Amino acid sequence: MRDSGGGFELPDGARGHVHPRRGGRTGVDAAPLRGAAADRVDVRAELSEGSRAALTGVGDGDDSARRPVGSLPHLVRAAEAHLDGSPTPLGAAAVLRLLANQEHPRVPRLVDAWVEAHDLVFAARAIAGLARVEAVHCPAPSGGHGWHLRELRPGSCAIRWQERDLALRARTLLAACPDAVHAEVVAALAGSRDTPQGRLLVSYLVPTEREWAEEVVAEVLRGPRDSADSDPVLAALGTADQLTRLLGLDWVVRRLPTPEFLWTALDVLGHDLLPALDRLLGTPELPEPARDLVAEVLAVLPGDDAFAVLLPRLGQREVRPLARAVAGRDPERALRLLAAEAEIGPATSDAAIVLRSLVVGLADLDVRDLPEAAGAVLARERAARRAAPAEGLPPVLTSPPWARERREAEAPVVVAGLEPLVRPHLRWEPGEREGWLAKQPRTGPDPADWTALADACADGRPTNHGSVLFARAPEELVRPLLARWNPEPWAAEQWGRPVVARFGLDVLPRVLALGQVRPTSLGGLLAPFATPEVAGVMADWLSRFKHARPIARGWLERHGVDAARLLAPVAVGPAGTERRAAEHALRQIPEHALTAAREHGERVAAIVAASLALDPLDVLPVRVPAVPAWLEPDLLPQVLRDGGRTALPEGAVRHLLVVLALSTPEDPHAGLEQAREACDPASLARFAWAVFDQWRMAGAPHPDRWALTCLALVGDDQVVRALGPLLAAWPVGSAKADVGLAVLARIGTDVALTCLDDASRRLRNKWLRGRARQELDGVATARGLSAEELSDRLVPDFGLSPDGALELDFGPRRFVVGFDEQLRPHVTGPDGKRLKSLPKPGARDDAALAARAHERFAALKRDLRTSAAEQLTRLERAMVAGRTWGVEEFTRLFTGHPLLWPLGRRLVWTTEAGLAFRLAEDRTLGDLHESPVVLGPDERVAIAHPLRLGADLAAWAELLADYEVLQPFPQLGRAVHRLTAEEGGADELARFRDFPVLNGKVVALLDRGPWSQAGGLGGPIGRVRRALPDGRGVVVGLDPALPRGRVPVGTGQRITEVRIAERGPFGTADPVVVSEVVEDLLGLAR
Repeated sequence: MRDSGGGFELPDGARGHVHPRRGGRTGVDAAPLRGAAADRVDVRAELSEGSRAALTGVGDGDDSARRPVGSLPHLVRAAEAHLDGSPTPLGAAAVLRLLANQEHPRVPRLVDAWVEAHDLVFAARAIAGLARVEAVHCPAPSGGHGWHLRELRPGSCAIRWQERDLALRARTLLAACPDAVHAEVVAALAGSRDTPQGRLLVSYLVPTEREWAEEVVAEVLRGPRDSADSDPVLAALGTADQLTRLLGLDWVVRRLPTPEFLWTALDVLGHDLLPALDRLLGTPELPEPARDLVAEVLAVLPGDDAFAVLLPRLGQREVRPLARAVAGRDPERALRLLAAEAEIGPATSDAAIVLRSLVVGLADLDVRDLPEAAGAVLARERAARRAAPAEGLPPVLTSPPWARERREAEAPVVVAGLEPLVRPHLRWEPGEREGWLAKQPRTGPDPADWTALADACADGRPTNHGSVLFARAPEELVRPLLARWNPEPWAAEQWGRPVVARFGLDVLPRVLALGQVRPTSLGGLLAPFATPEVAGVMADWLSRFKHARPIARGWLERHGVDAARLLAPVAVGPAGTERRAAEHALRQIPEHALTAAREHGERVAAIVAASLALDPLDVLPVRVPAVPAWLEPDLLPQVLRDGGRTALPEGAVRHLLVVLALSTPEDPHAGLEQAREACDPASLARFAWAVFDQWRMAGAPHPDRWALTCLALVGDDQVVRALGPLLAAWPVGSAKADVGLAVLARIGTDVALTCLDDASRRLRNKWLRGRARQELDGVATARGLSAEELSDRLVPDFGLSPDGALELDFGPRRFVVGFDEQLRPHVTGPDGKRLKSLPKPGARDDAALAARAHERFAALKRDLRTSAAEQLTRLERAMVAGRTWGVEEFTRLFTGHPLLWPLGRRLVWTTEAGLAFRLAEDRTLGDLHESPVVLGPDERVAIAHPLRLGADLAAWAELLADYEVLQPFPQLGRAVHRLTAEEGGADELARFRDFPVLNGKVVALLDRGPWSQAGGLGGPIGRVRRALPDGRGVVVGLDPALPRGRVPVGTGQRITEVRIAERGPFGTADPVVVSEVVEDLLGLAR
């Protein structure tokens, strides 16, 4: 039906969901059913035994001191009179409650029966009467369901699901009845508005009474936030303002995006519904079906404003297809708005992707058939496409092996019966075995229980500490038990290494089984082993398991020629999967492969050499991946070449997709380098992003995860900027997020690593934050840096000038942005006055420049909100840890860094020799007496902890106060705690024994770091630990243990002990860390 006011149609399937109203967009042509009164069910014969009991079990309605035992007399009298032929609306409502509760099948015809037997006024008043009566369940005399008639309690639901169809039928008839009848009904219903439930029901029946509706909305807003008993109000409201206010209630956010209420809201509000739709789409916890419905309703509305709501959400799966459908119906508007959105974003933006798909879909449209603005967009997009000749392309993009007819392979030459020319052994890197032995579990049974646990293990009885037994108990006790031990993989990442280091080859069967159960997490335990069994597993992983390939490659590199000696007999053995895997593994170490093969003679050497000589392009998996069904190659951007003058033809694009599907970051296909050399890097990255985008929109099918990992191979900084926000938006525990972090690490640019560093701090999921930190640690190790040194290099400068300022241009006027001690931005005007914020542009300012300046300032504030807090925390931790920087690093990272310079000059620094100094405003260094300080080239600098300043602490505080220097975090004013001589010589801090603490503070301490659960094996937290710089740790015992999950805030615990875990008096620990430990523990009771 065409909406003459709003210019849109409700879909045919939507009109059936609408609760019609008088004068609404959905026309109503309803009349009472003829003959309905002849088949009435509100007669005594239709009542069940339980319903008839409601009319006999009458309680004492006059006793207000106690709740009536049975039905209330006045309700029974009304129901009896109705059944005896003296009908009243209240009696009809009472009988309806009974019939609805017994689920009588003909109840839905009652409204029509009342209209025919009486009139519409009676029917409406009967429905409104439901707000005065309820049927309360009680046992029937025969033991079935029975009921008592009572007055509806305040706060109870006015209309239950059994009666909703009748209320809707009455509303429908009221929407279509003559004006005079409607006026009569409204007048009659005024008497039914004496309770909140009555007012709600009346407003549902006659929603055009606006004052009544407003009164109901106000009452609902004062009611419970999380109870949907008042949901009829969503079909009674008449203005967008009422809906906006109601959306502040949790239950409204859940109930509004259902077909009956959302289509009804669209019917009454039209385009005024847009703000509510926008808000619902922005609700993260909205279920997917509800989100789909909101997008579907939004797509019905024409106009720029409606499409503008879709634009920022084109990345949502439920929005994208609807946006494309809307664009197909109204290409002029879509071209214009999508182009404007795409122009202000990167080529990877969702608007650019949808615009490209729209242009492809309009291939047959004549530009002259469009208005000028839209026609210009279409013409520009078409002109950007390049010719696609096949000349000059590498073979992998023109005639790859998978496109050629496969010849039947010749039977391989077999040399059977060869044995590896190397004995099984373990190969350890220098210090590695000692390091593995040191990784002992920190929790476990008392050593006095070792014998009992060993006996239980020998008898096959279950024990919770079997893994710890083999990791820590005396070898002579547990070595004989290895053959009967069948460990579970739980926590094997922690106990597996010391077990391998202790028992070597004797424990290999157990470790091999664990590694094959969990290759990616436990496969590393096999790294030292050089045996035929391990070699076979590694070759298999290299060939078949993408995520275990790094482990297999590392094993090959570690064992070199011994790995080749173990694999060579298999590589010339009988044809099959094992031989193919061994051949593939030897190709990774060709020199070692030839050395090992020659040890078996020239015949074996020739066979291996022939295998190594194979063109890597001709080495294909058993199944070459096809282009997935979800992928629409026609919608992908062109891959440019020849400096952007030409593009890849269609066939080459399909071959490129196969190359990407065959590749992993750890094992790129041999043809990938050819493809990269032939293509423009930026357009190849944009192409890969579009493939990933289609995969994401298809629901991210796991078998095609190459669409994500290919970004690691051809992605660039633009891809990083697009991928970063998705990591935070993906569900907690999503495997995509884990892989996405690895993609960022593999891309490896400064932008990618900055994004990864950001993820390690901001992602909601603690495990993913840890994974991001692992990836950063891996990058740091590969670059020869510590994690902290890498973080130093990732501090953004936000485009600030060297002096840490930002100039914003308004044309005639310029403003300078500076920062306070918390890196909060402030603005200085042309006259030198400090302003609260960037002013609005004046009449003489350049509007375009001023708009860009405001956007730049807003982006800077947004970025600084998190970055500033991160930098302050990082520097404070560096001070506590006593971290030092070389002079060149100090100059580059602090004196010369635009963001950290404002912080560095507000701190006191010290050299390792104990010389304290500060940074003056001219960036020179001065000591306490303001004498110049010159640092030697080999000196190292640290942020001075107040304990390190000794007797000069007060003088330094006075000097900074004289210069009105505010510090970014507590340094000179920091709480300092020194141990007594007795405490310094003790193993335990006795002052904290039985010290009361709040568990909410303990949780906060663990979240904040650097404290963690001692042992780290999960379960209740009975001990927490803080590492000391020398590798030991301070351990704090808690009683009772802190449960994991939701912890009741405000309940108490006590500290049972505070000691150094590896023993030793506290006087041997770093006094700075000890001072911080004492402050942390005192804070647990504040």
